[in-house]
Amino acid sequence: MTRRALTTALVLTIAATAATACDAVSNEPKRYSQACGVVVDGSGSAAANKTGFDAEAKLKATLNTFLSDNKCRKTSFAPITKVSQASKCQVSPLDLDPDTSKTADRDRTRKAMRAVALSSALKLLECAQNEEPGSDVLGGLSRIALTKPSGGDDDSFDVLVVSDFDQGDPDFRLGRQDLSTAASRAKTIDAFLKSHHEPELSGADIYPVGYGMKYHTDTSRYDQFNSFWTELLEGRVKAHVHTTYR
Repeated sequence: MTRRALTTALVLTIAATAATACDAVSNEPKRYSQACGVVVDGSGSAAANKTGFDAEAKLKATLNTFLSDNKCRKTSFAPITKVSQASKCQVSPLDLDPDTSKTADRDRTRKAMRAVALSSALKLLECAQNEEPGSDVLGGLSRIALTKPSGGDDDSFDVLVVSDFDQGDPDFRLGRQDLSTAASRAKTIDAFLKSHHEPELSGADIYPVGYGMKYHTDTSRYDQFNSFWTELLEGRVKAHVHTTYR
């Protein structure tokens, strides 16, 4: 074989090897990058009874789908208790798409990590349910907001909130407020945000589960309740609220 033929064969071999390597890389699933949060309500209304919304069942039914749909990677957790920001209940954040060996099955790893996330969320729920009863929803949102990415181009944040959103803490009970008119709701929101910490969730995507279940048979009260939270979360906090898992 001539020197030219040898050179040509060598070039073709290198090109074929490079193409095979590129194919292997291109077949690797794209890594997840989405930051996510999970907030769980441990108040009395989260119980699995006729008057509760069964937070445990809703977590089991929706969390895996939420994490998978949104391609969640770094995922943090926060409880809703009587005073959420001061609650001792906590679980560590998780990386749901961790670095692995090149031969590992990434989809299987992600599935396993989502199962760990559910276990963590259920552990947090159990702790919250054992604390003094109460439902500081806004405090839970403020606590998860501390984990929201800031700066850079990729600072989006998806948050699953398993709660009926019936705020009831030592200083504010939603059921006792006048929500009958736009003016009265605005006044209530003003006072509420003044006495509580406003969550830094501007631009975040919030996915409630169990939202307003206390009022599912009372259309009028639900409409007032929904108007209150819509104005607070979307109008004041500037978050985006979705009904995907509600």
